[in-house]
Order: sequence, then C-alpha cells, then structure tokens
Amino acid sequence: MNSRERVLKTLEFEEPDRVPYLEWEIENPNTAEKLGFAAPGSASQTVKFKPEVLMAFLGKINGLPNFINNLLPKLTKKPKMFIPIIKPLMNQLFKFYVHLGVDLTALPVAPMNYFKWVPPNLVINEFGQVFEIKNIAGVLSPYYKDGYLKTEEIYDKFPKMDPDQALGSLMYKFLLKAKEIKNDQILVAPGIFNGLFDSTYMGMGIEAFSKALVKNPNFIQRLVSDKEKAFISIIKHILDETASPLFMIGDDLAYNTGPFISPRYFKKFFLPSYKRISKAIHKKGAKFLFHTDGDIDLFLKLEGFVECFDLIHPWQANMDIIEAKKTYGDRLSIAGNVPVEMLVHKTPKIVSDYVKHLIKNCGPGGGYILSSGNSIVPEIPADNYLAMLTTLRKYGKYPINIV
Repeated sequence: MNSRERVLKTLEFEEPDRVPYLEWEIENPNTAEKLGFAAPGSASQTVKFKPEVLMAFLGKINGLPNFINNLLPKLTKKPKMFIPIIKPLMNQLFKFYVHLGVDLTALPVAPMNYFKWVPPNLVINEFGQVFEIKNIAGVLSPYYKDGYLKTEEIYDKFPKMDPDQALGSLMYKFLLKAKEIKNDQILVAPGIFNGLFDSTYMGMGIEAFSKALVKNPNFIQRLVSDKEKAFISIIKHILDETASPLFMIGDDLAYNTGPFISPRYFKKFFLPSYKRISKAIHKKGAKFLFHTDGDIDLFLKLEGFVECFDLIHPWQANMDIIEAKKTYGDRLSIAGNVPVEMLVHKTPKIVSDYVKHLIKNCGPGGGYILSSGNSIVPEIPADNYLAMLTTLRKYGKYPINIV
C-alpha cells in the first residue's frame, strides 16, 4: 500500500497496512547528517552568520530597503523564476522525508503576495505580522515580534491579500511533479499555515486585538470576513487545479493550559467562517485537516467545532490523545502526539515506549496517524527521533498486536 492509499484509508476510519506517519515540518540537521542527507559537520555549521547583523548593515545603504520592498511584489508575480532555486531544495527534501517514512506532510500555497523589510531585521508579512529574523540553532527563523494592523486606518492603507496570486499555487503544482509525489510515496497536502485566528491577533498585536474584541468588534469581523473570502477563493482554485484530496489549515488556538481566546469570542468571530471554509473544502471532495497547538478542550465542546474538520493535529500539551480517540474517534481522525519535550530531553527507550503506547491505544480501527506533538525541531537528538520512527515501523502494522 502506498502513502496516498494508506492516509486516505485511515481518514475513512478503516485500517490500512500500517499506521501512517505525518510530519508537517522537519528542521533537524542532526538526523539529516546521520542519515547521509547532509554533509558531515553541517549539523553544527548549518548557518553561522548572524542575519540581524547583515540586515542591519544593508539597511543603512541609502535607498536599498525601498528598492527591495518595491521589487518583492513584482517578483511574486513571476513565480517561474523561483523554480531553479526551489527545485533542488525540494527534491532533496522529499527524498529525505520518504527515507524517514513520512506518509503525509503539508506545504503552504498562499497567501504570498506581500513582504516588507523594515531595517534593521524586521519583516512584515501579508497578514501584518511583524517578525524579527534570527539565527536559531543554525536555522534562519522568523521570530514573532508584534502586529502592524493596530487600527482600521492602518488596515485601510495596507495591501490586501490577493486570492489570485500565482506564487504559492504555481510552486505547489510544480512540486507535484516530483518523483516521490507522482509515485505516491508521500502525500503532500496544500495548506495555509496562518489560520483565521492567529493571523488576526498576531497581525494586530495581542493588546490591540484584545481591546478591539470589546471596543471595536466590527473591525475584528471585517478582518476575519476578508480573510475568509480570500481563503475560500484560494482553496477552490488550488483544489480545482490539483484535485488534491486534502487541504490543511494551521491556526494555533491555545497554549499548554488553555485557549488564547475565550471560546465565546471564538464562536462569535471565527467558528462561522471555519464552517463555511469547511463546506467549501468538502464540496470539492477533499478532507479538511486542521493543526492547532495547545489545550483545545474548551473549543471541542463548542457546537459544530469538531464537525468542521476531518482530522485534528497534534493534541499537544495537556491533551489526552487516547481519551480523544475514544470520544471523537468515530467522527474525527486523530494525529499526534509524541511530545517535542520528550523527543528533546528523554531517552530513546522512553520515546519508544510512548510510541508503542500510542499505537496500542489509538491505532485499532483506523482514524489515527502518528506524529510528533508539533514538529521535528533542531534540538531533537537524532537517536531519539530515529527511535520514534523505528518503533512505528516495528509495531505499527495492522492488525495492531501490542501486549
């Protein structure tokens, strides 16, 4: 059974040949080096320079920031020029993922029509989120700083999302030509990794967002409505163009001990839009995959929340994924949840025992996909990650037979 068949059978609550494996992001140079997918020493030498220093230097060059900011929107409208850069990177990435046994991953398709550099090292994206570019563990990473869209006046002047933008969809269609995808060795879901909630509060900044919930709810409603319309247009386009059986949205609704936002406000401002997005995805014959961090127990109790999605990932933090499988497993597929903290700090034996525990209790009957509790971060030792994968291969075959 190939990855596509394995995942789709699982999402229909049937038992495939083995428990599938989902990972939407693997940033782990130690594992890549150990498996021969990176040059020796690269794990400790991935990126040595400090991007903030370079960006600060370039930002002082008269006229350069304005030149780059004017150039970026033009470049995103000519996506074919990025293919020579993207192709070798993605070919190597898919080979790496297939070697690891990843059955399902996701790639962002949109929106990608706006970026603005604010010297020394800040970048504003299409949602108004302000990021600081840093070197974290040898990986260039955007570190969230603040929101830009604090008032309606600012939003009125801010470039709006372009649902017809070409960069994301063209890149995704190009990537579907990769040998590993064409041979169904891996299933890659198109996705939007900034969902309705986190793109809104992060685009405004938590303080401005919290005040507007009470003092200017019409502004919140306007932001969410604009995103909903753009998202649905993007989703319809990409599903029509690619006939993908899946679409993923990532939207972090909670932290370890509970929601970022009152479920009452989420139900009022965000859930109706997600219901319409869900309807649009299902109308195209695709499954709706949803990623959210944190403890979402209070959201699960909202009428219509669970029914929006076909799969939720990764049941992080204090969530009991085994109890979730018992409670929702007949109407919702479950993906998760080997904790990142365990993968970073514990031993291979502890990791292996926990993976067996997950397979034994969540695997029977289908509807379960193994995954990390978020993603494979650079700090995870290769031996711990490989223990997780080896245990899945050994014990994840159907019928599940773990004493």
